[in-house]
Amino acid sequence: MFRLACSILGRSDEAQDMMQDVAERILRRQESLEDVRNIDSFLAKAVRNACIDRIRRRKETTPKIPDIPDEKNPDRWNDRQIVHKALSKLPERQRLAVHLKDIEGYSNKELADILETDETNVRTILSRGRKALREIIEKEIGYGI
Repeated sequence: MFRLACSILGRSDEAQDMMQDVAERILRRQESLEDVRNIDSFLAKAVRNACIDRIRRRKETTPKIPDIPDEKNPDRWNDRQIVHKALSKLPERQRLAVHLKDIEGYSNKELADILETDETNVRTILSRGRKALREIIEKEIGYGI
């Protein structure tokens, strides 16, 4: 969940604060968790919603990617940086779907629950998100795939 928060917010310090807030809210409402069918989906939704609330409260909505090279493997850092920059340019729903599926490994069924849609729509969102991601990387960042 922390990686999801970092991906959405773009800052690990802000993601840590937000994760604490989510954990505190969940602990206060512990008795209502008995009705939750899929705890992973529930937590992902809670994190997503808290991140969206936090983004709405701040003025700047574009996550910053630090320009600190990875001493051990600078090419890997640059590739990661390129992908993060491209991901940040996707619409929120596509960014969330691509991150949860391709980075976190969620299933389409879990994504459907998190995004509150059906699996067919999840596949469409993923397809469009991946296509847009590829185009952003190729055109805007100048890095051919």
